[in-house]
Amino acid sequence: MSEVLVTEEFLDTYEGEVMFLSQDLEELAQKFIDEDFMQEDIELLSQSMFDVHDVFLSSIYTQHIAPIFKDFSAFIMRMDVETLLNHEDSISYLCAIIADINTYINQYFVDRIFSDVYLFQDSLKNSTEFFKTSYESEEGSSSNDDDGSEILFL
Repeated sequence: MSEVLVTEEFLDTYEGEVMFLSQDLEELAQKFIDEDFMQEDIELLSQSMFDVHDVFLSSIYTQHIAPIFKDFSAFIMRMDVETLLNHEDSISYLCAIIADINTYINQYFVDRIFSDVYLFQDSLKNSTEFFKTSYESEEGSSSNDDDGSEILFL
């Protein structure tokens, strides 16, 4: 079987699932943007990232990205709603990461626009690492501590 047919079969298999995942990610991102989310929504986001992990793990062409989603899913599961609500910049950055993931999975699985998967992998890894470092520094700081330093999200 040719490589093209294997790729097409893989994309066909997951296209419907990705469409549902995409819709879930859009709805969750909107909840975060509106700051109308609860701990259960954070858990749903974690599960969605794990579901994306499963999709990427299913092909030899994309499985190298899967660990990033699994790691990000585990990190999200440890997030606290109160800490996140107290830091709007973190919410905005998290939503930007969700939007990037959503755009890529739609381009790849639905629209079949093939861009450099390694570029996406590097961008995703850098974004998630930056977010995790920033969140952890916010989590450790108290709202009464104001030493004048903060991380700015660009």
